Formats: sequence, structure tokens, C-alpha cells
Amino acid sequence: MKVLAHQDFLEVRLASMIADYDRDTLSNLYQPMIGFEALSLYMTLWSEANNEKVSPLCTHEQVFLRMRMPASAFVDARKYLEATGLLKTFVSEGNDFKIYHYELYAPKSPSGFFDDTLLYGMLIRSIGESNANRLKKIYVLDTNQDYGKEITASFAEVFHPELNDSSFLEAAESKGGVKGRNRGKIKGAFSYEQFFNSLKEISQLKESAFRKEEMKEIERLSTLNGVDEIEAANLVNQVYDLEKPKGQRLDFETLASLMQEKTNYKYRYKGKANADGPNLNNGTSDLARKINLMETKSPKDYLAYLQDGTKPADADIRLINDLSKNYHLPNPVINAVVDYVLAKADNVLSRAYAEKVAASLVRENARTAVDAMNYLRKVDKKTRGKKQIKKIVLPVEENIEPVKKKEKDSSDWESDWDRMMDELNGGDDGGKA
Repeated sequence: MKVLAHQDFLEVRLASMIADYDRDTLSNLYQPMIGFEALSLYMTLWSEANNEKVSPLCTHEQVFLRMRMPASAFVDARKYLEATGLLKTFVSEGNDFKIYHYELYAPKSPSGFFDDTLLYGMLIRSIGESNANRLKKIYVLDTNQDYGKEITASFAEVFHPELNDSSFLEAAESKGGVKGRNRGKIKGAFSYEQFFNSLKEISQLKESAFRKEEMKEIERLSTLNGVDEIEAANLVNQVYDLEKPKGQRLDFETLASLMQEKTNYKYRYKGKANADGPNLNNGTSDLARKINLMETKSPKDYLAYLQDGTKPADADIRLINDLSKNYHLPNPVINAVVDYVLAKADNVLSRAYAEKVAASLVRENARTAVDAMNYLRKVDKKTRGKKQIKKIVLPVEENIEPVKKKEKDSSDWESDWDRMMDELNGGDDGGKA
């Protein structure tokens, strides 16, 4: 573990063009997630990159004094920047000193931010859906106007380029590393780096052997079934056929079956309920635990949890896969669908009902378990004729200790869901939580 010392040096490199308008994006969209200290650190490092053109290298102590920030707060703020793709950190060590190298990246464009499930979902979790939607409206494009026939001149009309000319050939071959709008990548739950490192240990397959859409499908199947990167690499190596044309070498149907079989070992077939789930009789903190399970468990694991640890039926697994593949729902939303359908369909995971709920959530653009539950709360209230009450933002606790879950009969599921709906509503009709 590397400990940051006051005398350690630092240098900052701008890995991207960063413009003045990025300040608004950082302040409006990133600050609610990373906090004001991390935003201040970003601005300070941005300034330091320019300072180093005159006076290279400074110590962390100089930055601490300038920001009036202790070392511990600096490290915490730095981690927020790293987690959101705004910063990369490297360290080199001498005999009696260290130099920290910071690469600063531009924030995503507003369009890219709202298209990113992790960033937009965390923004909703941080400030609530209504406030997040208010920020989103700031960046909505103006409505297209009908101005008549477009007569805009094209590049070819004006410049008449001869693409065989040596100037264009030289430009095509040029691969100069010019600084652009580079953005740091956010490390997701599935690590491509770890996957390829594992794959190289057991085969000759490299990154170039896979197309982007193939890697997306491998990631989807892995997260859906709760398979880690090392096991995913082993299974992909088994189904990869070098004799076939590129793009047809992966048998995804077989890969899905292998992943399902590989994770079946951890499910039991009878016995008492697992002790890894919450008891929903104790109020909001337990509701937050339930939602935390939806956010962190794969759909297959979550369904097994609802079934007291028994292996899900093949038909139910096929349904879960279809909800992911056909409706492009994130895993937490699929978990909410499964939970809701079991509650409302007398403990039967009805395909028709689940697909109807899934289609509604697609239209609502639900990306998190809280999104899904808030929408289903509204549907539930209309069904039961309850008055509209402003929804609340749910707390999601970290490092939650498991709470024992009592055994239920099938009639308990709907009452549990009703209790959760009341908590989401902020209380029942009598004002009681």
C-alpha cells in the first residue's frame, strides 16, 4: 500500500483538451456525485498543469497548503475523480522520494453523460430523479424547425478534393498523437483487462480476435449469470472456433449454457432459508438493503435468493436472459421486475406479465432498481386508488451486514411488496411509515 507523504512530488499532464464550457458540465453533472472537494481538486490540478509550464514539479504539501486540505481528504477526493474517469494516477519511486503522475481527462459531453448508465444512475441516486431530470432539461436540444429546403454547400462542391493527391495520401497515413477530447474510462463491474489477461494465460487469443459487439455480449452474459472474468475467459476459450470466419467464431448459445451450468453448483435444493437477505419487517433501512441486493446481485443469483437458495428453473433463466437481451434492461431493473411479478402473480414468474412490465420500464427509461420501483410504485398507486404523494430518494447503505430472512409462504410476497410501496410513498394513508 502506497502512503501519500507531504514531500512526495507531483506532476500533472492534460490527457485531453479541456475547454471552459467543461466547467459547467463538471459543476452541474459531476459535482453532485463527487462532491465539492473533488471538484476543487480537479480545478486545482487543471491549474497546476498550466503552472508546470513555468515551474515544473511541486510537492503535495504545496497543493495541500494552497487548498487548505489535509492529505486524507486529498486522497479521498482523488479517488472520486479516478472512479468517474476524470483522472488517472501513476507513481514512480526513487531512493527516498516518490513522484505521482496525474493525467487529467475531460468530462463527458452532456449527451455522453446521460447515455452512461453508471454516471446518470449515480446522479439520480445522489440528488433524486426530479432534480436529475431538471439538470437534463438544461441540455435538451432545441426543437427542429422547418425552414424549407436545405441548400447548404458540401465540402466536395467547394474544395473539389482529388483523393489520389499526395497531400491526402500523406494525411491518411499520418498517425500523430495529437491531443483531443480524450475521456478516461470508468472501470465497470466486468474488467476487460482482467478478462484478456486470463485469456492470454490459457490460449493464444488476443483482443484483436474479438469484435466490440462480441465483447458486449460476453460482458452481458457474465454479469447476468454472476460469472467472473477468469471463469468467463475459460468458457470463451472452450467455445471459440478458429476454423470459422471472424465474427462467427463464438457460439453464444453454448456459452450461455456453460455459464448457467457453471454457476449452478452454488445453489442448494432444499433446506432452510439463506441468511444473506433482509427481513422486510423493520422499515426503511431494510428496504435499502433489499434494493442494495437488487443493485449488486446478478439476476440469476437474485432469483435464487428469492427462492431460499434453490436453483432457478430453466424456463425462468431463459426469461431472465430474454429480458436482458431483447429489452436491454440493466440487471438491477431485471431484479425489480422479477421481484414485482412474483409479488403480484402469486409467486409465479409469468413470462407474459414480466415482459409487459419490462416493456413499460423500457419506455420509462428505468436504469436502476430505484427507477423501476418508483415507476411501479406509481402504477401500484393508480391500481389501488391512492393519492399522489411525492416520492423520496432511497438511502443505499454500504458494507451491509447480512440479516437473516425468515421463511415465507406464497401469500407473503405481495404483502412485502405492499409494505415496500408504502415506504416508497413515504407512509400509508394514515401517515404511518
